[in-house]
Amino acid sequence: MDIAESAPPKILAAAADGLIDMIGRKGGSADAVFHGANTRIGDVSSPTNELNLIQYCELFEEAARQTRDPNFGLQFGAQFHPKKLGPLGYAAISSPTLGAAIQNMETYFPAHQESSRFSLTGDGSVLWLSYQIVDPRITRRRQDAELSLGMFCNVFRHALGEDWSPLEVRFEHTQMEAAAHSHHFGAPVRFGHHTNALAFRRDALSTPMVERDPYLYAILEAMLKSRCALQDSPQDLVSILRSQIRMNLGNRTPTLSDIARALGQGPAILQRRLRRIGLTYNDVLRSTRQELALHYLKTSDMPLTEVALCLGYSELSAFSRAFQNWTRMSPHRFRKLARAVED
Repeated sequence: MDIAESAPPKILAAAADGLIDMIGRKGGSADAVFHGANTRIGDVSSPTNELNLIQYCELFEEAARQTRDPNFGLQFGAQFHPKKLGPLGYAAISSPTLGAAIQNMETYFPAHQESSRFSLTGDGSVLWLSYQIVDPRITRRRQDAELSLGMFCNVFRHALGEDWSPLEVRFEHTQMEAAAHSHHFGAPVRFGHHTNALAFRRDALSTPMVERDPYLYAILEAMLKSRCALQDSPQDLVSILRSQIRMNLGNRTPTLSDIARALGQGPAILQRRLRRIGLTYNDVLRSTRQELALHYLKTSDMPLTEVALCLGYSELSAFSRAFQNWTRMSPHRFRKLARAVED
């Protein structure tokens, strides 16, 4: 099934807790914002309701537009307490250490939000917590990225204190002015990266969580496990592969063996799983590259040579040939037409 025809991914309504109040504080109309995002206010009445993730992201984009505050999501995330995330947030703060909290969030994030990647990477003394929506239908996601990293920062601050700041913050979207973002995160903020991420020191992982509660965690873990079991679908497999490919694209093109190794399974097993849903690894690689190429050309001023390298092409000519096959036009012409439409 083509992803455009598949059911939209879901997110628990707990992630929208406080949205209506914040729209009001900023002089907006919640009714108008929800109407603009084709969503009913009643959908966020219970934290355990499931929202359409596409509409959820659109809610925050619409809130930013109607309140005329481009940093709406940034401010929403900054004030968002981990407990408001619902089961995932409670599982994090009831974990024994910050390291366990992050590991549990990574393991059970699909129970909270589908078609998204939450992962911990890095070597040595510095680690990166990365987050990204991987459903290609969701292109307007700046507000979600900024509010989500703000939420995750607050999990760290729950253990390390209100004055804690990440070493650096990165976003996939482009932004000219970073002063407000640097102020909120207390760290350098950079834009136009492969994913959304924050850096922190490895030694922070051993910090005890101040509200650790083994009994509460055991109850929550059973519920999160049952929800995660429902996510093992063809769409999720493709989303996971696309996420891993994005993480490994760069100086070279990741192979099937590279991605299988990252997922902890043999290449033959991964091939069989793909074959069962009528796909090959090259199908997923090609669609991931195409999605990223369109994103970079539409939303960034990156030189075409740099775009090619980010997609794993050794030279611009190889990328240009591939792009021509996808769209029947050159990358330069596509960017020019995309800018003309925006103007």
